[in-house]
Amino acid sequence: MFAALGQWPNAPLAYVLAQVRFEPFLEIEKYIPALQSSLREHYPRFQRTEQVAFHVSPQPEAQPPQVQPARLLLWKFGSGSNQVGVVVQQDSLVLGATEYETYAVFGQWWQDVIGRVGEQIPHLFTNRIGLRYIDFILPNAGETPEDYVADRLRCDPAPGLPYRDHRGLTLAEYHLERGTLAMRYSRGAGQPALPPDLVPLELEPSAIMQRGVSANQPTAVLDIDRYMPLNMPYDSAVLADLFERLHEDIQVAFKALTTDHARAVWNGAPPT
Repeated sequence: MFAALGQWPNAPLAYVLAQVRFEPFLEIEKYIPALQSSLREHYPRFQRTEQVAFHVSPQPEAQPPQVQPARLLLWKFGSGSNQVGVVVQQDSLVLGATEYETYAVFGQWWQDVIGRVGEQIPHLFTNRIGLRYIDFILPNAGETPEDYVADRLRCDPAPGLPYRDHRGLTLAEYHLERGTLAMRYSRGAGQPALPPDLVPLELEPSAIMQRGVSANQPTAVLDIDRYMPLNMPYDSAVLADLFERLHEDIQVAFKALTTDHARAVWNGAPPT
């Protein structure tokens, strides 16, 4: 039986993540042991990893750009099921989940995490927050993703073109009173995949990620990302309220970008 995320029995939701970005704190590592102790009850898994990034600096004309390696440290905390994970870096905090019931539940997890980080790591200064939802659109037999999304997302070939199938990408960015809502709709065939910046997924995949899909079945990915620049000291209560607003905007966008038929299917009987 296919077990969907959220309250709809056949919901398309595959992955959710929330992020707080702050000014780099180079000595953050010395606070990680206390943070691990604080998070350990709900996130007993722990891993410290190190990555190398390359910064490219333009140089005067006729000189090659300067490439400098930089060491990036990540501290990862995972739930027992490994379906919810926290990632801390020197300049960011992320909560990702492939387990989801409602935003009320997810928001409570997030509020708890940002609260514990605020208690254990002093004097952080926040410069951006973001909330992102990834949906996998797997149409019923005889249907296409275009039956599930608004016409403005369609990327059909020109009428009369003798094609067998098609792929397409629609991008849009909406500048709101505070911050931005970005939308990415990727239409193709076969098993959908997470956006490249979210790969590899280190959590256990959600059920919809594991659902069998034939190679020629038309499918799509709807990626809604709501983010907001900030310029304020880290305050978990204020941040929690701001994330509620981000979620409300995503709800409005999701309804506008999907069809009544889609919501009826997602709220109907799950496939077997």
